Amino acid sequence: MNLRVLIAATVLAALAARVSAAQGFFLRPLSSRAGPWTFDVGAQMARPVGDFGTNVDRAWGIGGSIRHHFRGTFPLGVRADAGWLNYGNERKTVPLSPALSRVNIDMHTSNNIALGSIGPELMLMRGPVRPYAFALVGFSYFYTESSAGDDNNGGSFATTTNFDDGGWSTGYGGGIRFPLVIRSVETAFDVGAKLTRNGTRSYLRRGDIIDQPDGSLRFNTRRTAADFWQYHLGLSFSPRLK
Repeated sequence: MNLRVLIAATVLAALAARVSAAQGFFLRPLSSRAGPWTFDVGAQMARPVGDFGTNVDRAWGIGGSIRHHFRGTFPLGVRADAGWLNYGNERKTVPLSPALSRVNIDMHTSNNIALGSIGPELMLMRGPVRPYAFALVGFSYFYTESSAGDDNNGGSFATTTNFDDGGWSTGYGGGIRFPLVIRSVETAFDVGAKLTRNGTRSYLRRGDIIDQPDGSLRFNTRRTAADFWQYHLGLSFSPRLK
């Protein structure tokens, strides 16, 4: 899968060059006035590995990071990441209550992972292609929640967390940035991957909540190692120094 990341990076570089020629955008090394802070946001896809991969196929979500690179130790910096992934959804139309069986509502159950981490980063700070590598330590939170309302209108009047489990996580990753100056904004394409090791976790997947005739719930809980690769594609920008 790391080869796929490199292929995607090459494709991005080609697309950036085409955009440069067509619309007056151009690739170049960031100016010396680029600030030490960098902000990133992008789409993410996670591929579970090991036992987690036998129960969950894919997860999709969004993430972002804040980076700070120290002027005195040029390639060395620190980054903080946050992300949210969804790996399963279930929707049902159910009666509002036994006494109101003629009134139906939409019930949506989702399986999610919230992530937060911090760690050191090394990045090539100059040139049109800037690889980077980093390590991370943080917290991951697996949770399943259900909401009731009208999915068609995007509203819900009640939400409950049915099951959750959280703990420390560690990992490492890397990627490539392609600087792109659009007028006066210092920005870049960013593509990369990281392995998140969560240890053993308890979690649910789609269909693991079973409604009992008496109104109670039965959980088909799964407990395995819950490691996964995350792949991201996004944009980053650095405020300029005044």
